[in-house]
Amino acid sequence: MNKEILYTTATDKNGGLIRINNAEKGVDYYCPLCKKEFILRKSGKTGKGSRRSHFAHNEITPNCTPEGVLHYSFKKMLIELLERHKTENKPFILNWFCNSCGCKNSGNLLEKTASIKEEYGLGECRPDIALIDKAEKIIAVIEVVVTHEPEESVLQYYKENKITLIRIDLTSEQDLNRIEEKVKNPDIVDLCLSPKCSNRDQYRINRRVAVLQTQCNRCSSPIEKYEIAIESVLGKRMSLDFTDDEINWMKSKANEIGFRVQIAEKEDTKEKYPVFVCENCQRMRNRYRSSRL
Repeated sequence: MNKEILYTTATDKNGGLIRINNAEKGVDYYCPLCKKEFILRKSGKTGKGSRRSHFAHNEITPNCTPEGVLHYSFKKMLIELLERHKTENKPFILNWFCNSCGCKNSGNLLEKTASIKEEYGLGECRPDIALIDKAEKIIAVIEVVVTHEPEESVLQYYKENKITLIRIDLTSEQDLNRIEEKVKNPDIVDLCLSPKCSNRDQYRINRRVAVLQTQCNRCSSPIEKYEIAIESVLGKRMSLDFTDDEINWMKSKANEIGFRVQIAEKEDTKEKYPVFVCENCQRMRNRYRSSRL
């Protein structure tokens, strides 16, 4: 059972966000939401019967809850984290499983993000955080959920406008201590990069066959290697997840130019992909067979 959520963040006189562990007695603190004065309750006692350190309102304030302050604080701290990664040009890699097909996905949250907006007005809704590209187009939204899930009309708006939804569920104020972990492993990402996913047509994804120059592992002769280049709102990545149609297309192209293609399979995922047969190795094998006849 989850512990009771308490007020564990406040603002100081300058509006800066203060965590309970850094709060000191004799300093004025205020509620981040209603802006009313807070009382610091930090006894230092531990053990049975003692209550966790927290802030409390000096007077009862309707409609201001610890859950609301948790939501506000997580959102503010997350924006600061993302802005720092963006300024330092550091990737922010998300990992998630598709709710429809169960496929494991990953992508760089900030690769196409030019700006990060809080409570960005979309007419139909105001997402907690909106990620906007260089063309001033919203590519993804982050919704932080404590008690109230996004309304069905909001979810429908995101789907209709092909806006990728990233959802983070919070259960306690301890989530503030692991913001990066929570966001890098979100509860829901409405995007799947697998071509076999039943919802693939609703996403903005571009796939193309990429031809890469490499060397034969046996004889070091130059050969070509095929991969799928995938581009989405969460950046670019290479994959060996070929569809049957893509494999058949590669076979036909190889036949046109007189090359042989074999179908290989990854042991862990069982994904099938085409590989060129090295001409030099093939000639060597043919000579070896002929010499034994």
